Amino acid sequence: MHGQININIPAAVIDNMEDEFDPYGLPPEVTTPPHALIGMMGLNITEKATHKAVWEAFALNRRTDRTPLHFRLFSNDFQMPPMKPKRQSYEWYVPKGILKSNWISKYLYHVPALVVLFYDLDWNDTSWTDKKNDLATRVHTLKSVLGSRNSRVALVLIQSGISVPGEDTGAAEKAATLCTACDLPAKHLFVLPHSDAHLLGYTVRLENALSEIAWTFYLGETKGVRAHRDFLNKTTHTLLFVRHQFKLGFLNELRNDSQAAIKHYAQCYHLLLDLRSTDTNLHEIRIVAAVVNYKICRLDFALNLPRDAISQFRRHIDLFRQRTGPKELIFEHYAWLSKQYQIFGDVFEEAVRGGLPAVQTQHPGFYYQQAAQYAVLRRKTALQVCKDVSAPVSDLLEGWSKLEFYGQRPWRPGKRSLEPPEQQREAEGIMEVQYHEVKEVNHSNTIIPLFSSAISQFKKYRCPRIKRHLMVQMAEEYHQANDSSKALTLLNHVMWDYRSEKWWSLLSSVSALALQCAYNTAAITEYFGLALEFMGTKLMRSEEDKKRVHDNLLKLLNGQSPDPEPGTPPEVVTVATEAWSVLLGSQVSPVTVDMTTLVPCLEVRASFTQSQFHVDQEVGVIVMIRNSYQSAISLSALSVTTNSPSYSDRLLETQPEKLILSPGKVTEIHLTFLPLVEDVGKKVKVTGVRAQMDVPNSSLVVSLQWSGPGNEGVTMHAANTPAFPEFSLLYKDKFDISLPIAETEILPRQPRLTVQIEHDNTALVWEWLPVKVFLKNIEESLASDISLSFGLDPSSHINLELATQVCTSSGLLSDKIGSQVSSFSNGELGVGEESAVTFYVKSLTASERVLTLKVEYTVPVLSGGSLVHCPCVCEKSIHIQARIPFQVTVETQSLKFEKLARVAAGESFLVVPKIKCISHVPITLTNSSLALANEVNQVGTEAKSQVMNTVLSEGEIGVDCFCVLLSKKATPNSALTLGQYVLYWKRSDNDSPAVSVSVGLPSLMVEHWGVWVDCEIAPQGTVRTPLALAYIISNHGVHTAELALNMQVSDAFMYAGHKEVRLRVLPGCSEQVTYTLYPLLAGNVHLPKLTLSVESHSPGQPTSLDALLARILPTHVYIMPQAKGNDPAVASLSTRVTTMVVS
Repeated sequence: MHGQININIPAAVIDNMEDEFDPYGLPPEVTTPPHALIGMMGLNITEKATHKAVWEAFALNRRTDRTPLHFRLFSNDFQMPPMKPKRQSYEWYVPKGILKSNWISKYLYHVPALVVLFYDLDWNDTSWTDKKNDLATRVHTLKSVLGSRNSRVALVLIQSGISVPGEDTGAAEKAATLCTACDLPAKHLFVLPHSDAHLLGYTVRLENALSEIAWTFYLGETKGVRAHRDFLNKTTHTLLFVRHQFKLGFLNELRNDSQAAIKHYAQCYHLLLDLRSTDTNLHEIRIVAAVVNYKICRLDFALNLPRDAISQFRRHIDLFRQRTGPKELIFEHYAWLSKQYQIFGDVFEEAVRGGLPAVQTQHPGFYYQQAAQYAVLRRKTALQVCKDVSAPVSDLLEGWSKLEFYGQRPWRPGKRSLEPPEQQREAEGIMEVQYHEVKEVNHSNTIIPLFSSAISQFKKYRCPRIKRHLMVQMAEEYHQANDSSKALTLLNHVMWDYRSEKWWSLLSSVSALALQCAYNTAAITEYFGLALEFMGTKLMRSEEDKKRVHDNLLKLLNGQSPDPEPGTPPEVVTVATEAWSVLLGSQVSPVTVDMTTLVPCLEVRASFTQSQFHVDQEVGVIVMIRNSYQSAISLSALSVTTNSPSYSDRLLETQPEKLILSPGKVTEIHLTFLPLVEDVGKKVKVTGVRAQMDVPNSSLVVSLQWSGPGNEGVTMHAANTPAFPEFSLLYKDKFDISLPIAETEILPRQPRLTVQIEHDNTALVWEWLPVKVFLKNIEESLASDISLSFGLDPSSHINLELATQVCTSSGLLSDKIGSQVSSFSNGELGVGEESAVTFYVKSLTASERVLTLKVEYTVPVLSGGSLVHCPCVCEKSIHIQARIPFQVTVETQSLKFEKLARVAAGESFLVVPKIKCISHVPITLTNSSLALANEVNQVGTEAKSQVMNTVLSEGEIGVDCFCVLLSKKATPNSALTLGQYVLYWKRSDNDSPAVSVSVGLPSLMVEHWGVWVDCEIAPQGTVRTPLALAYIISNHGVHTAELALNMQVSDAFMYAGHKEVRLRVLPGCSEQVTYTLYPLLAGNVHLPKLTLSVESHSPGQPTSLDALLARILPTHVYIMPQAKGNDPAVASLSTRVTTMVVS
């Protein structure tokens, strides 16, 4: 890059332009995005890494957010293109054309708007003066090279430091001195600190400043162009008006002023339309109009104005569509139209890639499609008007790509006259253009890429039918270009869609072309498939054509080349015949034709006779073949394949008399096989049907293969069978209305082992319900490997699986019991023997359950002459409804059998469970117990359950009772959960094991009383007999208790003792107060009431103890009457009363 890069366009670009020259398209310099050209000098990128980094920061990896600029690296000896002398007057000047072909490239590549001179110089450089003088010399030399051009010059000092003139007074003086020495404005001097970390940031800031300087150059150029208009007149200078407006538009593009550029391009286009056009200058006007239209449309898309761009293009086409030009060159008009649509499609697609949204009804694909259509019309008209053209004797088209003006003829360049000056030369030039069109232009290379672009766009925007139509046209183009292989590939994709969507008319037209392509390429597999499809009824072809194709198939089967398809060129026939001969001479392996996606004349459907077979039954397969061709077709073999390869040798038919397919009829072929024991429980599927075609004494074998039960493309009637059976009368045979059974299930042999199940249909929740299974062997041989599986039905809800337990008697004590018992072995049973197995089912919720019993065993049977062990399976289901057996409620009572919600620490009380039976059968309560919390203890070590071995029927209630004591360590003023009540029970009418149910005991509030009173009195007394009564008053608190005791008077007793007394009880101590009672009445007599109050000055004690005393002290005592003499009845009653508890 550091070598000389002169003012000419690079040679590679020139060669590319010459090789790709298109007289009807746009030159490459027109389609190049115009950016301000900035030349760079003084960078030695090959030897200095710093200079290379600076150059790469400017020229490489330019993002879209950076200022659009074009940087070129100039050598020190570059030269500017010479300027033509300024014209003093335009009075006698007559322009030779509209747009000069070198003007755009001159401003793109030759004339820089700004030349930047880079120089390594620090402000504190020791050789400052010498380098300043050297730099001034270089700048003056550069200005002399620029000459009279208005190109700007800027100076950039590459420095290692980061000081700038504004921060250093000495640097500012040196900068001013340098600008004076170089004769440069201060704004044209820049400093570029070289830093690896911030170089890109400095570069971006610098290029923004450079762009402003460069744009002033183009602004000056526009002023110069406008100055010329004062010298022009509209009589002889109409072309210059067009040219100048184009220049103004292009220069504004270089200034990055798109709005102003569009304005001038639009004025240029209007002025161009005002020009008088004839056959002589029409081509030039069209080319210039194409250039201007391209500029307008591209800028509209760039400014996000797609509607304006589309409107401009449509107007452009409407204005020039009727301007066809001379009829001898009518193909040029269509070539130009094709290029216009292609160019606009490219611009549209570029805008879409840039983020412009497109829709299904307006996208680039429509323009590519139209471009392809005009390209086809171009070739068609060229072949019509140029059919008699002969080779030219002279080369009048020499220099066609290097003309001075766009769109002019190479045999009369620069001619301004509206009529050709030399008629003979004009005719010769037209003939050369015609010869070039038909002999040197490869139209297919133009048409096929256009179709490809259109197809990709329609595929992108989901237009499948238009895409398929274009694919057919593209295939026709490939076929015309003698590339039948690619044409056949395209047609195969399209025909698959046409078959699936049942476009039979389209398929018929495409099938003929596909068959011809298959013949041209000697594609024997595709040829066979397409030929069989061609002979079918779905393709609307004549009977003569179908017979011709059938004869070709017979020739192929006999090893002969088929006859060519109608319309095949002789040179293609010669090549194809040779290819067929070579292929048939070397063809050894069978030709396999996939018929699945075709609609051939042979319609095949394979079906099992039923959906299930037992393992000891023969499985039947019916193969229906319908021949829709007008003549009989013979097969040499027919086979059906399944997912089990073991049956392939048995599903085979090779008898010729059964394989003759009559025309228009359905031939049924029945095949059978005996299933294998290993396939029990599996599904056998039809995976394919294979038919073989061959003739004796021929090496060619053709295998027709259908995947699945048949050809889905053919069996469409089965899929479209009407829901109303009346419509089935419209079909000719059962082939159209019968649905194939594609798979069958191999079931186990029918069991002859009787299975009986005994159980109660209603189960009780939590019980082990016995289910008894009785087996009896009525087989003719030994039943071995008997296995039973019993459990919840697999289709049950997951919640039932968690709430159901199933086991055998040996698993009752196991901790891991699930909802299934699998493969429980029961040994073997001889002929006539019986056995029984008992399963147990526990239901944890009250709901209905379905349980399944599966009995599996094997018996020896004869299969294919050998003895095999055949599995047999018997399944039965039972329904069980579970219900709750009883309801348990638990109460807490005081020792006086009163309900109790609060209890004091150290107090005894009763736990009373009540069991109400709601079962439909009697239940036996075998035992019960309490599982108490740590703070609660049961009173008495030998306490027994009150409901042990109690039988309850529906509606009966059993009451249990336990006396418990609350520990003194219980936390006061807290709720205490007592524990659980465990009840053991079972069903009374069977021997199933007992089960336990735990019921939570209620919670009580723990109280704390500092004073506690115990009462001691005999169980009974006798009238007029002294009775001792004692109250023990204890202080459980931490303070001394000051108490006032009062004994109320009673009519039933006289007593001796303190009626009122004051007591002082120390903490942890107790006091006893005794009374002697003298009963006056007999019976259950109310005792004198004791009241105890706490003195108010005693801290931490309640003032009244009435609530506690009413709960813990006895209120009555039983008084016996006096015995009269030695009455034995009274003595016996006295003895029994002694056992009573004071209430």
